[in-house]
Amino acid sequence: MAPFEIPLWPEGPTYSFKPGGKETWTDDDVMPRPGVVNRVVRYVSEPTLTVYPAPPEKNTGTAVIIAPGGGYVLLAIDKEGYDVAQWLNTFGVTGVVLKYRVRPDPQKGMGLRMDPGIWGAILSDGKRAVRTVRARAAEWGINPNRIGMIGFSAGSHLTASVTLNSDPGDESSPDPIERVSCRPDFIGLLYGAFGQWPEELPSLPPLFMMQANDDRLFADPEATWVRFAKVWTQAGVPFEVHHYAKGGHGFGMGVYGGAVAAWPEAFRQFMMSIGMLG
Repeated sequence: MAPFEIPLWPEGPTYSFKPGGKETWTDDDVMPRPGVVNRVVRYVSEPTLTVYPAPPEKNTGTAVIIAPGGGYVLLAIDKEGYDVAQWLNTFGVTGVVLKYRVRPDPQKGMGLRMDPGIWGAILSDGKRAVRTVRARAAEWGINPNRIGMIGFSAGSHLTASVTLNSDPGDESSPDPIERVSCRPDFIGLLYGAFGQWPEELPSLPPLFMMQANDDRLFADPEATWVRFAKVWTQAGVPFEVHHYAKGGHGFGMGVYGGAVAAWPEAFRQFMMSIGMLG
């Protein structure tokens, strides 16, 4: 089946904010890669899911939601989205690319400092993505207990925040999607293990973390992957850390080569080890 795109909020989002401009797709002018399709999307105000169904003859019943990065001002939609979904398809996993909303004021720069209402809307997109895939699992050939989520950079922050603030759903909601859980069954935090920590933690899923030692955006291990490792250890939940000596930031599936290009196979092995590919 060919990939298809659906609106994340067909009836309009629960939380909304005024768009800062018209949605714009361009070649990546932040980290250009001449000669390949490498686009970024700015001013996203209408979030969507693009589903890449697993080939029927390979389908494992597992799906992975992919949240691209871009500092919440843009989305690296190819390198950290569509390319990843197509790779997941090669071993029988449905890839679901989340085009989530980004802040409407990119002139203020990348990062987490934004209006709480804008952040609340973005977080709701992440939660809604998990609920949607779970609610439509039977229709899409997916096991509702085998839904993972991975994110790159800001998408990693969104993935972690969805997980750390997950809930079982609202049984009284008139919207059937809102009645199901937004907890991913496993997660991957890729060059950016950080998130919005609540006072009380929910049930935590298996975790895969990857980043490079020379990534200047996440130079404090105690505030990033070490904190996650400690919390997951205390909870007794499986996790892996792949910390490479060099690689920098924003390399997607290892598009610039080097040791970091090994992480996709490590993630596939991780999925196998937790029973998601059998």
